[in-house]
Amino acid sequence: MKKVLLFVFFLPLITGVAFAQTQQIASQEKSNQADLLNEVYVAYGVGSLYYISNQSSSNSYSSLGTFIAGYTRSLNRVIGIGFQVGFTPVSIQYPASSSDNKETDNYFQGLARIRFQYLNKPIFAMYSGIAIGVAMDFYSKTFNNGTTNTMQKYFPAGQFTLLGFRIGRGAAFCGEFGIGTLSFLSIGFSYKLGE
Repeated sequence: MKKVLLFVFFLPLITGVAFAQTQQIASQEKSNQADLLNEVYVAYGVGSLYYISNQSSSNSYSSLGTFIAGYTRSLNRVIGIGFQVGFTPVSIQYPASSSDNKETDNYFQGLARIRFQYLNKPIFAMYSGIAIGVAMDFYSKTFNNGTTNTMQKYFPAGQFTLLGFRIGRGAAFCGEFGIGTLSFLSIGFSYKLGE
């Protein structure tokens, strides 16, 4: 009888310990990237439309590429909204026969973005997206006589992401292929947080 009473007394304790261990193991599981709703990222891109739009064969063009930062908030497993900012410097060196010596365009872009995520695995995601906004060009032109003219110009900005990917859970490697004023190809680092 004592053995039965001891068994009945210790049964709830054993069950409680097992349940607590199950909860602890479940809480230690890593969150899937789809469950993290806020994403911040930085990237470097090449091939902006601003770089290729006004090129001529007689001038020498150069650019460091585009430096991109952004934020996306996932509304559900497919749609996310956010913004992107970018900086694209472009330099134009004119031939010696021209009255102009050098032109510098510094494009600062701000875009609102919507993203459509069509593949959502625990550590891998693929998406497309579209962004529209405005760019401010801090423009300067240096003439052969040494004088420099500076001004600001505004341009429309837009980016269409044909294929984007993200590899990782919280911290991840990301990249995009598309066409627009930010870049044709970009790679970077992404961090997701907030369930």
